[in-house]
Amino acid sequence: MRIKGRPVRPFFIVWRTPMPRILVAVHTDGAPGRRQDQWIEVDDAADVRRTITMLLRAASSNGRLAPGTADAKEWGVLAYDGLPDFGPHPDLDELLAYLDAADDYGEPFEKLWASQRFGSKLQAADLFADTCQGSYVDAGAWARHYLALIGKTTGPNFDFDAYGHAAASKGDVWFIAADDGGIHAFWAN
Repeated sequence: MRIKGRPVRPFFIVWRTPMPRILVAVHTDGAPGRRQDQWIEVDDAADVRRTITMLLRAASSNGRLAPGTADAKEWGVLAYDGLPDFGPHPDLDELLAYLDAADDYGEPFEKLWASQRFGSKLQAADLFADTCQGSYVDAGAWARHYLALIGKTTGPNFDFDAYGHAAASKGDVWFIAADDGGIHAFWAN
């Protein structure tokens, strides 16, 4: 390849979204307060459990796990990378359910998650699927779309913005601010 008559080696940039991961700490036998830490990529609950079990075995003095060793008292998560904080002893299935929903639904789901409008982590994806109406520029754009869907005719001076805010005030719908300055609209429960 040549640019302005000079030979140039082509190069490629490969963009890879980093895999979400957790920093797991395993307390070692022997010296109190000693621990072994390892970053684990979170893509499969069974693989994460297997890696934690291997860390527990490596940390034990005899290389075997005693009954009850693989419980939450022996390991914990110190940090999350690419994930919200699920606490020191997360349910790995719930953590993966979050990742699946975030992959499927994107920012609107992450905003819903951050709002904490559900009873448990596993309910978040169901709540999203049942209540999400979409992303809009503002409350007026949501109202215009909603009224068109239900076939309600409006006059030329109809205030769509006021209608959207009134629906939110009555508790029929709620809006979560989007990163791009718009809103994500959800039906209220």
